[in-house]
Amino acid sequence: MENLREDLELIEVVYENENKKATLTFLDEEKGQVLEVAFNKQIYDNDKNEYIDDEEKAKKVDEWCKEYFETTFDKLSDCVGVKKDVYCYDRFNSLWESVVVEKFDKEDEGKIFETTIKSIEDDGKGVHIYFEHEGKLYESKMMYADYIEVKKQWFTNPQKKERQYKKFKDKFGVEVKDAEKIVGKNIMVEVKVAFKKFTYAEIKKPKWA
Repeated sequence: MENLREDLELIEVVYENENKKATLTFLDEEKGQVLEVAFNKQIYDNDKNEYIDDEEKAKKVDEWCKEYFETTFDKLSDCVGVKKDVYCYDRFNSLWESVVVEKFDKEDEGKIFETTIKSIEDDGKGVHIYFEHEGKLYESKMMYADYIEVKKQWFTNPQKKERQYKKFKDKFGVEVKDAEKIVGKNIMVEVKVAFKKFTYAEIKKPKWA
């Protein structure tokens, strides 16, 4: 596997953002490179243009620490010297193989292309329709969860969920629970920009729906 670097030594752990983010640096002597892996308990808020606390993400990071280093987040520095496999991607590195969902650039606004539905996932926060373009994976999202600042968590909005489910059926002709039936079908996608800064992919209503 081209993006897999095996048996790299952890040489440094640096804490940032009030100890809510740990950057783990691994040494690849063979290629003469250092690779950084981020364990960040916060998530990025596009509206605020900053990282914010998130209880769910923090819990995941604690689980990663236990699974990959058998330790706690605050004691990752004690693991310097440990060797791990590292997966390298264009924008980040990871200790596990990841499915990378790309984002369109603002310069892509107005681009229209045909592709096929690769998969559809309802993750409890929204419905994600995945497709490929020029060899890379992208998604169109129909979100129905709201982020509650005081709780630092995502919560399902039942009314919004019902509206999104209806929009899904109106557009694709099937219920979300039957989404598997339309995987592999052709779709037309247009790249749009909201509020002059957020790119998103809009799937046109297919003729087959």
